[in-house]
Amino acid sequence: MKFQKGEEIIYTTLKGKQYQGHIIHRKCDFPNNYIDTGFEHGGFDYLIRIVRELKDENVFVNEKDLK
Repeated sequence: MKFQKGEEIIYTTLKGKQYQGHIIHRKCDFPNNYIDTGFEHGGFDYLIRIVRELKDENVFVNEKDLK
């Protein structure tokens, strides 16, 4: 995978808005390439944390949405 856990990234939403954030989890670090932390789970490439409207938010994203 292109990005490492803890790495700073820029996430681009479907509407083109960009947010700075960092990688929390990568799917390749979990069995069956499926992120499952007990609190969050999903079949995307990464779980990232961004700040949106002054609140931390965890977001599942695909690699193509990051730079």
